[in-house]
Amino acid sequence: MLTNALQFCGGLVLLLVGGRLLVSASVDTAKRLRVSPLVVGLTLVAWGTSAPELALNLISAYKDRGDLALGNVVGANICNLALVLGVCALIKPLVVQERLIKVEIWLNAAILGFMAVLGLTGGFQKWEAGVMLGVFGAYSMWTIMAALRQTDAASSPAAADTLGDDPTREQGVMGWMMIGACFIGGLALLSFGGSLASDGASGIALALGVPAAIVGVTIVSIGTTLPEMVTGVMAVRKGQTDLAMGNAIGSCLFNAGAVFGIVGLVSPPGVDGALALPLAYMGILAIALVPISRTFGKTVSRLEGGLLLASYAGFLVVSAILATRG
Repeated sequence: MLTNALQFCGGLVLLLVGGRLLVSASVDTAKRLRVSPLVVGLTLVAWGTSAPELALNLISAYKDRGDLALGNVVGANICNLALVLGVCALIKPLVVQERLIKVEIWLNAAILGFMAVLGLTGGFQKWEAGVMLGVFGAYSMWTIMAALRQTDAASSPAAADTLGDDPTREQGVMGWMMIGACFIGGLALLSFGGSLASDGASGIALALGVPAAIVGVTIVSIGTTLPEMVTGVMAVRKGQTDLAMGNAIGSCLFNAGAVFGIVGLVSPPGVDGALALPLAYMGILAIALVPISRTFGKTVSRLEGGLLLASYAGFLVVSAILATRG
């Protein structure tokens, strides 16, 4: 128990340091490229903080444990939508930019809803995983090209003249070498810290007699989502609520489109009956985010954050009861 507790605490420390490095590097990247932190959060930060899920699930797929990968992806998406957004919104209401409302939130609802329907109606085939991977690839390419066009427009002489009137525009911004070092160091700390904290939390839960099924669906998913949590909290504390929102939504898209798409091509998972509730809850959360993003002046308010956390607590309780009875 003591060893597991030390693992968990050490992992949290690494996550805090890695999250701070990654957020600082992301914000300065947005400033230097003259793109919004939202785009950086949807791409670089989201892909980086999903590194623990990618590593864990690829190893699981190659060991013919596709069902474990499915459970982790579903659990991680639930954590992103209910736990991460809920905690961040309680700290500070999250402003939802118009781009998220028009594109990513709808795309997230479509992909996660599609995934939930497939899982509840007969499982997954390789071609379905390929479709999800292809959709994510097309979306990522469109996002990157749009960001590059925005950068070109901001770099025009007229835009440069306008930006030149702001004497604080480049003050305190890290150089590219330092930004790269912070990205690499932050991602390494997040990946290692997430793994360490997850192993420690799992060990504590098992030592306390918590059913193994509950540990797999909840504790492991929470552990692999800790990088998103830490990054989101750090971003909100710095006033970058759009970066926190983009990180959570972008991580869900990466998990469902890239991580599960690749895993499904390697080893299509079967769907255990125990995953019926998590799949349904994930789909409901993704769809519910559509109206949530349009209320309270297009913010995720503290009230909505509290409701998301309450629903997650209820999900954990119901899952524990069902697993114990099972």
